[in-house]
Amino acid sequence: YDGYLFLSGTFRNDWSSTLSPQNKSYFYPSVSLSYVFTDMINQNGGNLPAWLSYGKIRASYASAGSDLDPYQLYNTYYIGTDPNGNTTAGRNSVLYNDSVKSQLIKSYEAGVELRFLQNRIGLDVSFYKSNAIRQLINLPMDPLSGYSFMKINAGNVQNTGIEVTADARILQNPKSLNWTLGVNFSHNKNTVPYIYPGVNKYQLGGFDNIQILAVAGQPYGEIYGNKLLRVTDSHDPNYGQLILTTNGLPQATADITRLGNQQASALLGFTNSFSYKGFGLSVLLDARIGGKIFSQTLDNMERSGTAAITVSGGSRDSMVVKGVVQDPNTNQYVANTNKISTQQYWGAVAGTGNTGITETNLYDATSIRIRNIQVSYNFPKNMLNGTFIQKAVLSVSCNNAWLISSHMHGLDPESVYATGTPAVGFENGSAPTTRTFYINLSLGF
Repeated sequence: YDGYLFLSGTFRNDWSSTLSPQNKSYFYPSVSLSYVFTDMINQNGGNLPAWLSYGKIRASYASAGSDLDPYQLYNTYYIGTDPNGNTTAGRNSVLYNDSVKSQLIKSYEAGVELRFLQNRIGLDVSFYKSNAIRQLINLPMDPLSGYSFMKINAGNVQNTGIEVTADARILQNPKSLNWTLGVNFSHNKNTVPYIYPGVNKYQLGGFDNIQILAVAGQPYGEIYGNKLLRVTDSHDPNYGQLILTTNGLPQATADITRLGNQQASALLGFTNSFSYKGFGLSVLLDARIGGKIFSQTLDNMERSGTAAITVSGGSRDSMVVKGVVQDPNTNQYVANTNKISTQQYWGAVAGTGNTGITETNLYDATSIRIRNIQVSYNFPKNMLNGTFIQKAVLSVSCNNAWLISSHMHGLDPESVYATGTPAVGFENGSAPTTRTFYINLSLGF
């Protein structure tokens, strides 16, 4: 309306052959509204402040539906052969249900976009909320039922957060040095309001004692494992101390409890772009702040004695672990005085079960890195005169250039084990992240 008020909508309906006839049709619309209030002021004879160049407010709602993969509605038997070549038949491991419906994601977003000082400074702020409902998941079943999983609609995964981007043209001179700074910040809170009646936990990934779970009413991606055994009686003078064996070795708790969460508290990025007479330089620095990750690689190195942490001051001297032991005569806790070897210590901490005492190898996943560096040269037009080429740009770039900071003793927290799954809170012998180089020649005719 009048060049400053915009309304748009989409209305989509899908019919899927992978859903049952009564549920094959699903509708998902979207609508968005934007209001450029600076254009309205200008068109109606008003005057903008000298510092304000542009302003827009926006809001939107969108939904997105999706169906099943093929052949997941009806229960069939698989056909095979036994060792003697006889034909056999058996149930598949998943119990299918032809009444399942399409998955649905509903999202809401509101934001404001502003530019200042003749468009030299820009700011964009967005608030959002989305809910993924009726998710098609395989719910674990008692194997005595004849099936391992049941295909159902379940879950409500909610994301709420804020995204802020800002840019500034600090130096602006077409014939000299130009410098543009870009900053982006995002904070996302991912929670699980509910899963399914009677189901409070759903495993996303993990192995042995390390589990990544969706827990109803909690943040998405809770990390569970065992801990170092400690005095838990707050009235005991030894509260919080390690409870050691009679030989002075650390012990693990018998139960599996929450250790942390895989989600980052925030993501932050800085981009500096420079140009000077055809030459360009761009550097992207980004940071992941918060979140936890378990490292099986470091546990394996500790139990075999190849991790640097197993050496203190260049030697592996015997040690007395700070903690308490239980006096067999009085059942009271007394300070530990037993000497043990370094090998005994790491055998107890990292060699317990397949994952060790998982608490000891849970790390802060915060990392800071130079994500990308790019150098380019834009050939001047006078060099291209007399040729059929109108534009030529040569660039060299490097991705994942430098991991500046990590808490994982040389490992990259992005080297997650369960790639392609929602469980990113652990790694196990994962391949290192790669540094890649590109040379690019772009031609225009």
